[in-house]
Amino acid sequence: MKGSQMKKSYQQLQFGMGKQQVNYLLGNPDSQKVKNGVEVLGWYSKEFKGMMRGGFLERTITVEFENGTVIGFEGDNINAPAW
Repeated sequence: MKGSQMKKSYQQLQFGMGKQQVNYLLGNPDSQKVKNGVEVLGWYSKEFKGMMRGGFLERTITVEFENGTVIGFEGDNINAPAW
């Protein structure tokens, strides 16, 4: 998923959303784990910015689910420009 699409999708995440809704927004996750009954799905993007601009920009979104609904989410470098 490209950074601009990732940013737009992240802005639409909401507490209480179902897993199917999240997968519709973000696509299939790149990682999945379960800890203490909480399922954690992760999405990852790596974009080349150019050598003079620091090389690569990595973006991640992590969403936590309990009983199939969103109880938490966070994003790293979601708003960082890729230029």
